[in-house]
Amino acid sequence: MSTKTRPIGDAKKWAYNWQSANPNKCKAFLMPAEDLIGALTEMGVINASGQVDATKVADAGVRAYMAIDETDTSKSNGYGEKLLIVGTYVDCNNVHRDIIEEELPSGCKTTMPTPTGSGVFDFTYPCPSTCDDYSPLFDPKPRS
Repeated sequence: MSTKTRPIGDAKKWAYNWQSANPNKCKAFLMPAEDLIGALTEMGVINASGQVDATKVADAGVRAYMAIDETDTSKSNGYGEKLLIVGTYVDCNNVHRDIIEEELPSGCKTTMPTPTGSGVFDFTYPCPSTCDDYSPLFDPKPRS
């Protein structure tokens, strides 16, 4: 799998589409590197000494789940919206399966890596309130 960057024009259009359709939803999430590293470590992509295992990078992936914490849905808390990240592994059917404590077996002989906790990482820094007001994606109004 290759790294894919997108042209800024496309990114601005897509961000505008989301923000226009969802004015009372989060605009973005700040993802702590610590959580990304935690997910990659559970997947075996990063080993205990902090080195990347290049043999595991090609099939590696994380899945992001949108979620809402209903205990605080204020604008200052990003309307309660969360981004939950889980690491994945590829099973014998070439399907990316979540590495979480309650994941059901896929019927394959491939063994799921054991998560060190639940396997779910909570990326809890929503925008608003942790926005980059100068980002062209923060307020990507089309200009004529």
